[in-house]
Amino acid sequence: MTESVTNAEREIAEDTLAFCMEHMQEHYTIQFLAERAGISPTKLKIVFRRVYGIPLFAYIRAEKMRFAAQELDKSNLRVVDIASSCGYDNASKFSAAFRDVIGCSPKEYRNRVRSE
Repeated sequence: MTESVTNAEREIAEDTLAFCMEHMQEHYTIQFLAERAGISPTKLKIVFRRVYGIPLFAYIRAEKMRFAAQELDKSNLRVVDIASSCGYDNASKFSAAFRDVIGCSPKEYRNRVRSE
């Protein structure tokens, strides 16, 4: 039997997610996010998974890649610049993350959406 999520837990998860999305280009640890929320790192991981159904950093990574996909579609920014805006200093790591989440490389994605 699953427990229902409390309002306090939902607020913690939503606030953490909002912070992460507002600071997408920055690097932060689970320890930092937990201290910011006033709970332990383990509790933050549990709360986030209960609210969103997946681990915190998996969710953030997917959101960053969705943001990157939108940028690839609507802007002419270079892939390396989009990677940087998503907090990736290494374009190949960004491309690997993008491929894992979206299913193709950033350049393939841009070419496909622009040819439609």
